Formats: sequence, C-alpha cells, structure tokens
Amino acid sequence: MTNPSDHQQAYPSRQLAAKIAVGDLSEDQAQMIAARRLDDLSDKLCRAQSLNWVKKLVSPPQPVMGLYLYGGVGRGKTMLMDMFVNSLPHHETAPTVWRLHFHDFMVLAQDNIHAARQADDDDPIEAAAQMLAARGQVICFDEMEVRDIADAMILARLFSSLLARGITVVATSNRHVDDLYKDGLHRDRFLPFIELLKSRCDMVELGAGMDWRSTVLASIPTWYHPLDVVTKSALDSAFRHVTDRKPVTSETIRVAGRDITIEKVAGDIGFASFASLCDAPLAARDYLAIAGRFAGVVLADIPQFTESNEHLARRFMWLIDALYDRGRFLIASAATDINDLYAGHQWRFEFDRTASRLGEMVARGQTTGS
Repeated sequence: MTNPSDHQQAYPSRQLAAKIAVGDLSEDQAQMIAARRLDDLSDKLCRAQSLNWVKKLVSPPQPVMGLYLYGGVGRGKTMLMDMFVNSLPHHETAPTVWRLHFHDFMVLAQDNIHAARQADDDDPIEAAAQMLAARGQVICFDEMEVRDIADAMILARLFSSLLARGITVVATSNRHVDDLYKDGLHRDRFLPFIELLKSRCDMVELGAGMDWRSTVLASIPTWYHPLDVVTKSALDSAFRHVTDRKPVTSETIRVAGRDITIEKVAGDIGFASFASLCDAPLAARDYLAIAGRFAGVVLADIPQFTESNEHLARRFMWLIDALYDRGRFLIASAATDINDLYAGHQWRFEFDRTASRLGEMVARGQTTGS
C-alpha cells in the first residue's frame, strides 16, 4: 500500500511547483488553483477506495464528485489532467483510472453500441455503458467537444448509466459546459446531458493567463527546411521538446469505418509523415477527425508541390484548414520555405490562402481560432 506522504508528494500541485522551480513553467495562479482542486479530488478518490468491504456494505460511499476543467487553448488543461492521473497510486486498493481523448471514447461507445445491437441486446446503450464502466472507476476525458449529432443524442443516457455505477468523471474542454453542442441540431435533446454533468462535476475555469504551450512553441522553430539529415534531427528534437518527452505510442483513428494510423503520439500531440496523411485516399472529414483528436501535429517531409503532384496539394490544403479552424498548432519539415512551397498551377489561387494560414501558424508558434 502506498504511504500517504508518498501520495501527497505526487499531488498535481507538487508536480506543477516542481516544473516552475526548474524553469519549465512560469507561475500561473489559475493553474495552481486548478491543481489544488485536483489534489483534493485525488485524496477523496483514494479515501473512498480504501474503505474496507464491510464499511462499504454497511454504509455505501457516495460517488465522488468529478471535475470539469475548462479554459482557452494552451492553458495547460491536458498537462494538469496528466498530473492528476500520475498522482493516483498504483496498487490493489487504489482507484483504477482510464484516461483518453473524448473523441476516442465516443468511437468506442458507438462501436460497443453497434456490437450490442448486432447481438440483439434489449438495451444497447446500457450494455455499452456496462462494458465501458468496467475499464475504470475514474474516467478522464481530454478535450470534451460535441459536434456529431449521433454522439449528442446518446450522451445523456450513456452517462446516466455510467454515473449510476459510481464512475467519477474528470474532463477538460475549451468550452464552458453550457456551451457544449451550442446551436447543434436537436440540442434540446442534449440538454439533459449538460444538467447531468453539472450535477456530478464541479466546474473549474482555467482563466486567462500565460499560454504555456505558446511559451514552449515560441522557444523553437516551427518550420524546418530543406529536407535533409539536419532537418530530420531538428524535427525529432522539436517533437520531444513540445511533448515534454512523454511516452510515445502509435494510434489508429477510425473515421466512417476507415482506419488512419498516426505514427507517433505523445499525449495530445501527433507526429506523422506527409505521405501517411496526404498521399493516401483521405477526405476533408478525415482531417477534421485528426484535428479533433490532437492539440497539435508535427508533420514530416512536406514536398514542394508541382504539376506532377498537385493532387497531394489538395489534401494538404484540407489538412491545414482543419488544423487552423480548430486552433491547432503545426510544426513541420518541408522541401522549401512556405512562400515557395507551391509551384503548380491548378490550385494557385486556393493555395495562397493556405500559405497565408501557414504563415500565421509559424509566426505565432500556434494556430489561430478557438
């Protein structure tokens, strides 16, 4: 069993203070307040889980209130969530935690509902909730954002069933909970989910302050050229720097039954080659899914576009539009400077806008947009 003092040393506020002490981050009052709220939640979860089975039988513990952390892009929400997950001890009496991107959760939910329907289950949503709840007593959602009507229509019932099983939810979002699925089709049917979330999660705003990710991005180049060994090494180093050297895995994103593999993923940042994303039969909706999954993309080996590969330029424009419109950042290596990237004819007018957007993204060290 973990010593209580060891658990306290792992508090999100302690992790945050350590990063400030070594100069990795600047002091940010809003971040520290949010971190201390996560400290309290970590404590409550561990205390509730440590009750022996007799006490639980005599007086079942009340479900632990979760946390909904919201604020602008780059305010450190994902970083704080990672610190919270790391703060929970790992032993048989500790609460089990499941941390994933909200988009990935909804893909799994829809897959489980589909499987239950195929098995002629009387209540596919309830069956899916049972399977999902088995994955962890604490579910941490990064970037809660609802845009798909299919997701919006099932969330209230799905979460009612999850929360009825005592699941604690921790979520991050760029939006206040009241603004989720704003102006969406049949939003009235989505409102019960909002009320449910507000009843089971404390709302914590990560207000205006220093954008930690912008600070990191401002310290490194974001566009590397030409394509050579030096550039390759520099891009790899940039990926390690911007991800704070988090563990790296690969990941598959499913869109309309089609799989898109991202070669390297660390937290909410993906690393992919140009060929894997743009020299493949992908459409605009695929790039929207990528932008929905990641806070930023590191893209390697963008070629110069000429008459011989203009079909690739079209897909590249879709990718940049998706990242730009969702406020995602881009770090890239390319054959040329941005101004010389397009040397074709078919998309000259349209690519001028793409080049302008790339210029903004590189100049600011982050994307514009919400």
